[in-house]
Order: sequence, then structure tokens, then C-alpha cells
Amino acid sequence: MKKVKMISIIFILLLTTNIIAQKEDGITFPVNATGSVKLLADNINVTVNLAVEKKNPQEAFNEHKLREEKILNLIKKYGIPDKDISYTLFKISKFKDYRNNKITFKTNQSIHFKFKDFNKYTPLQIDLLKNGFYEFSSDFTTSKRKEGHEKSVEIALKNAKEEAEIYAKNLNMKVGIITSISSENPRIYPRPNLMLKASMAPSKNLLNIPQFITISTNVNVVFRLLRNKK
Repeated sequence: MKKVKMISIIFILLLTTNIIAQKEDGITFPVNATGSVKLLADNINVTVNLAVEKKNPQEAFNEHKLREEKILNLIKKYGIPDKDISYTLFKISKFKDYRNNKITFKTNQSIHFKFKDFNKYTPLQIDLLKNGFYEFSSDFTTSKRKEGHEKSVEIALKNAKEEAEIYAKNLNMKVGIITSISSENPRIYPRPNLMLKASMAPSKNLLNIPQFITISTNVNVVFRLLRNKK
């Protein structure tokens, strides 16, 4: 019994000594930092909304299919490959106007595609409008998103360490290991004035001006700050 009690006391003493040593050895220091990268916009994403409203659901469906075929032919005209085209599923809904008890059926579907030749954008807009597609919007994007994210993480971690070193220096300490780290999903910021809408017809000269996409990553890093040994 005495032997067990003695072992317990020794264990407690060792644990207490270890905790005190850790406290004396250093402190944890959390840092929040951001890394941002600007990348040249090399793609334009276009979204076209297909919408038809008719009194009869079959008529709405038939008209929608005709418009769907028309937009696909238009996209193919500009040489856009299938891999750069995506779409939402066809949807049809019943609506009732209670002011006059009028019932209509409305379809809805979105087509998304991208292309790299910026000189095609203005002719594309004109073709869309000529063919009765008035609901569309566009924005600049980059094909280097993955590389941009990796670089933004690298910069964020570098910024976090530099900030920790500033505090460590003023506390007469040094930066030790990272004890924990977390990050948020990368944020992509095309400037608002880069958004191209159907109501706008940007000139060829404007589209020839290089535009940039900003990718930012935020990290939360906890460092161990160690006391300088005398």
C-alpha cells in the first residue's frame, strides 16, 4: 500500500514539474494572417438564362426546347468545346395571378460556358440579343485558380510567421514550432467593375486592357514562443 502511495506521489511530482517546465519554457501565441495573389484573367464566364412563359405547359416545354437548341447552336458557332459548357436541369412551374385568376406555366434553365478569346465577347453579346436572349451576365475568371490558392497559402503562412517573430523579438523570445493551424476557403475577388452585364456593351479597347483576379486565403496559426536561454 505504501509502495503504491509512493509511486502516486512520484507521478504527481513528475507531472507537476513537467507542467511548470512547459510554462517556464514558453507560451502559445495565436496569429491570424492573410495571403493574397493577383492573377491575370484569361477566361470569360457567361451565363445565359432560358425562360419561357405560356398558358399551356406543353407549349411552354416546346418553346423552351426550341430556345435551348438555338442557344446551343449559337455556342457552337463560337467554337466552344463541350467541356467548357455546363447547365442546370430544366424546370417548369405553374403560376396563378390572383388578381385575374390567370394561370401560366414558366420554364427556367441556365446555360454556363467560358471562352478565352476576349475579342469574341462583343459579337457574342450582339448575337444573343439578336436571337432574343436578354437575360445573361458575364465575369472574368482565371484558369490558374489552383496555383493561385497554393501561392496565397504560402504567403499567408509567411506573413503569420513574420508577425509572430515581431512579437517574439519584443518579448525577448523566439518562435518555436506550430502547435495548430486552420484555414478558410480561398476567396476570389473579381473587382465589381469587371462584371459585364447584358445591358453593357464594353468596347474592344476595354477588353484589351489586362484584368486581374485576386485570390485570398486566411489562416489561423498557433505558434510556440520559447524563452531565449541565457
